[in-house]
Amino acid sequence: MRPGLSCWCGDVLRHTGLRCAVAVALLALGFGPACGAQQATAEARLAAWTPSLEQVKDAASLALLRSQLRVDSKLLKVTRRPDLEDLLSTIVESRGSRGFYLYEVEIPSQASYDGQWTWIVAVAARKEGGYELYSFESIEKRTEVAAEFNRFASTLSLSLSPLDLDNFAMFFLETTVPFRPGEVVLDQDSLRDTVGRHYFTSYDEAWRSIDAYSRWWHGFLDADGVAELGPRTEVEPDGRYRVTLNRVVTAEGAHPQVQQWQLEISPKGNVQATSMRTVFPKSPRWIFYDSPDHANAAPLQP
Repeated sequence: MRPGLSCWCGDVLRHTGLRCAVAVALLALGFGPACGAQQATAEARLAAWTPSLEQVKDAASLALLRSQLRVDSKLLKVTRRPDLEDLLSTIVESRGSRGFYLYEVEIPSQASYDGQWTWIVAVAARKEGGYELYSFESIEKRTEVAAEFNRFASTLSLSLSPLDLDNFAMFFLETTVPFRPGEVVLDQDSLRDTVGRHYFTSYDEAWRSIDAYSRWWHGFLDADGVAELGPRTEVEPDGRYRVTLNRVVTAEGAHPQVQQWQLEISPKGNVQATSMRTVFPKSPRWIFYDSPDHANAAPLQP
C-alpha cells in the first residue's frame, strides 16, 4: 500500500522548493503507467487517470503552504467543475485525451480566521501516469495567481485568434476570481437574468424580489454605465489583445454589483489584468430584509 501524502510531504518540502514538491506530490498521487496499460480501451485508460477528490484535497492542501496557510485536507470541500472544463474545451481539446480537470476548493469558515474561502485548481494528467496541480488561490497576492494561471496556460500550446478571446478571458476570470458560474455579462438579457435570480434567491418571495429587482435595474440605467455590456476586443500595436469584460458580483446578502475588467492577452495565452472598476453601485450595498414601504427602502443609488 502506498503511504498517504501526509506521511511524507514534510520530507519533500524540506528538500525541494514548493512548486517542485507539488509536482512530485501529484506524480505520487497518480495511478502509475502500469495501471493504464492493463485497461482494454482508451476510455478505460482515461478513467483510470482521473484523479479522485481525495487526491485533489491532499494536493490542494499541500499547495496552500505557499501562502503560509496550513489546513487539514479533511476540512477542504472539493467539487468538480465540468462547466469550466467545457469552457476550456471551446479553446483547446482539454477533455478526453488531453486530461485537464478543474475543481472548486472551499475552506469552511471554521477552518480559517478569514472566514470561508473558495478558489479553483486545475489538474493536468501527465504521460508518466501522474498529475500536476495549478492552484489559483489568492489569499495573499493576486499577481501570484495570474503567474500561476500563465504557467498553466503555457502547457496548453495555445495560438489564440480573436474568436477565442471572449471565452478565454471568461475562463481566466472564472478561475482566478472566485465567483459563481455565469456572472460574466454577455448582454442585457444575461444581466437581467443574473440579477433577477439573485434577488429571488435572497428574498424567496416574488413581490420582494420583483420590487428589489426593479429598483436595482432603474438605478443601473440612471448610472454612468457602459456603452456595451458584452465582451469586446481590441488589437494592441504589439500584437497583444485588450479584452473588456463586465461581470456582475452576487455575494450573499448584498445587492448585485457590476464590475468592468480589462485584460491584456497574448496569442499564447499570457494574461495580465490591467484594470478593474465598479460600474454600479460604486460601493457594495447590503440587502435589508424589511418592507419596501419602510422609510429606509429608498431607490438604490450609484
